Amino acid sequence: MRKNLLFDASSLIYALKQKKLDVLCDNYVQWLTIYEVINGLWKEAHLIKAMNVRDAINVAQILKELVSYMNVLSPHGHEEEILMLALKAGITVYDASYVILAKKYNLTLVTEDRILRAKARDIIKTATLNEVIT
Repeated sequence: MRKNLLFDASSLIYALKQKKLDVLCDNYVQWLTIYEVINGLWKEAHLIKAMNVRDAINVAQILKELVSYMNVLSPHGHEEEILMLALKAGITVYDASYVILAKKYNLTLVTEDRILRAKARDIIKTATLNEVIT
């Protein structure tokens, strides 16, 4: 499995849905990602009813266990750099935080967001989940 990968929420959710958990172990997330994923579970269970509450809670429990096998990064201390990149690149602060952390730690950003991949490509390495598991 590839190492030095930073997963954003879109790829982490996709990996959970596809049951591709091995690739996540010993790789990276930022702490905000955990809450973005939990928020996604809430949306699917509460707003759009795409999953039942019990399944959402089960996935949250799997996520909690999984994160213990991952390296959790913090964007703290990079606030100005993150804001400057967001303004310059026209991306959200959340997306900019992934790019800044990937750059700082020399990681490949794994995201299913094609717009983010396109905008970040000149700054860092990017990939989709399928690209890193094949």
